[in-house]
Amino acid sequence: MDGELLTGGGLNQVFRVGEAVRRPAGPWAPRVHELLRHLAPLGIAPVPLGLDEDHELLSYLPGDVGHVFPSDDASLIESARMLRRLHDATLDLVDVRDGWQHPAREPVEVVLHGDFAPYNTTYRDGLPVGIFDFDSAHPGPRWWDVSWAIIQFVFGLPHERERRALLFCEAYGCDYDDEHVLTRLDDAIRTIREHPAFVKQRAERHDLHYRGLIEYVQANRA
Repeated sequence: MDGELLTGGGLNQVFRVGEAVRRPAGPWAPRVHELLRHLAPLGIAPVPLGLDEDHELLSYLPGDVGHVFPSDDASLIESARMLRRLHDATLDLVDVRDGWQHPAREPVEVVLHGDFAPYNTTYRDGLPVGIFDFDSAHPGPRWWDVSWAIIQFVFGLPHERERRALLFCEAYGCDYDDEHVLTRLDDAIRTIREHPAFVKQRAERHDLHYRGLIEYVQANRA
């Protein structure tokens, strides 16, 4: 395939072709494209450009992918606000329950991104400006995305975790709940150990990283 191979957090090879991105498309792609068209006015998600049986074409989001992401408060606050804007924009789609990769998760409040994390975020001038890889989008409760974001944006760094977790939740507009975080960590471990696509993650023992975070949360509960 012609084009520049891009690096992100996903499990697929993704290529940039001009100002577009070409990537493998799953059976859920039509529903995701419907979501992306709905999010287009926000300017923070890719715009669908084409779809065939095997691949999808999306607009390219310029910026730096957050494999090493900024640790300042301004970046963290903007990440939380971006997630809130994304969630609030999906309220009209919560009754669309079929066609997603994952079944709806009760209680349904919004359409989730499903993997809101720095490796699926683009940054410019140290601030997050876009989010991509919506393959895991599905209807569900806000806390499912918020808890994963705390695990990735906050616990991904070793310092000031409690303060930064509370700051993220304040910026989003919710309370911090360590039970929700523990549930997401358990789910991540189960996915890594059982999902057939997570071969590399199993080999690199990413499950041990999340097991360590469970121990951290349990040791630092209020």
